[in-house]
Amino acid sequence: MNPVRGQGITARSWASYAAGSVKVDATTRWNDLVDGSSPDRPDKGTIDPEVAVTLSRILRSHTRTPTDCYFLVWEGYAGLRADVLTAARVELPLARWMFVLTGDLRDGIETVGESVGGRTAQWWLPADGAWAVGNDLYGASVYVSGSAELIEGILAADDIEAYRATASMVIVAEEFEP
Repeated sequence: MNPVRGQGITARSWASYAAGSVKVDATTRWNDLVDGSSPDRPDKGTIDPEVAVTLSRILRSHTRTPTDCYFLVWEGYAGLRADVLTAARVELPLARWMFVLTGDLRDGIETVGESVGGRTAQWWLPADGAWAVGNDLYGASVYVSGSAELIEGILAADDIEAYRATASMVIVAEEFEP
């Protein structure tokens, strides 16, 4: 989960923000925790920079191609860097065109916008296909697929909030505002 951020608060987990009022798990949407009027919220359509750093560290040992990765960025975001705007594009479902960047896994933590602290790439894929990381352009959560060992490593990380998703869960990637 991208951490909750807001004016005057440090980054918080969804579970601590909910303070027991809602059971937080892989199916929880941000709107399950708030009525829409809260100024506090997780980032949407990006992988939070702190989450990206942790994922990059964990993912590196779970691919044979950490220096050969693909990163996808939605073409509709304003303020993208010039090198992003000239990258190849691919169409994903729902007619979402994405710019395709390539590089080392650590490049996934870099901002794709012209301003510091902006968005990171939404999708990360190593060339060997060992795992996939994704975040919908309206999504406040980040999804990772990979080996059982990789998922256990993510769940064990104490610096990010993560929950196991299963095939029987109804997961809604998009967090539309009420």
